[in-house]
Amino acid sequence: MTASPESPANQGARAAKAAMPRDIKVMLAAAFLIALGFGLVAPVLPQFATTFDVGATAAAVIVSIFAFMRLVFAPAGGALMGRFGERPVYIAGLLIVAASTAACAFAQNYWQLLVFRGLGGAGSVMFTVAAMGLLIRLAPPESRGRVSGAYASAFLIGSVLGPVVGGLLAGFGLRVPFLAYAAALVLAAWLFARS
Repeated sequence: MTASPESPANQGARAAKAAMPRDIKVMLAAAFLIALGFGLVAPVLPQFATTFDVGATAAAVIVSIFAFMRLVFAPAGGALMGRFGERPVYIAGLLIVAASTAACAFAQNYWQLLVFRGLGGAGSVMFTVAAMGLLIRLAPPESRGRVSGAYASAFLIGSVLGPVVGGLLAGFGLRVPFLAYAAALVLAAWLFARS
């Protein structure tokens, strides 16, 4: 006698009832903090770059270098994850971005800001690649869709709120959002390391 396959409706109901693992809940909180922090610096970054007596194109390069380094460093991020595992690479990536973002707040010239933002991009791809690996590994198969949706939602909510909060923080100085983002990343790393 063979068991009949479970219907998609029953699978969905069972997935909705399944408890989300604690590590995933922590990753959701971390995703929110990461996106919130990234949004904190988004509204001030071009303006901050121009304080170093550069034009609009050079300021745009400061924004683009982060994404460019993510692209260039993505294969190495995957290799690091394969060698050291997701958790250490995730935490290291968060701390690299935290340190580079805090350093941005203290940059004394355009070139320092460019280097610090580039380092942040490399760290960012480390935690992004590791987060995807962790989500796949930690989420129960029947709730991977729900977990993916929750992770994306946490990130997007942070992305929506970050620029608003960053704009408010900029009233205290253009360097303040960088320090707030660094603090958010350290908090995210601490939360994850404790889970």
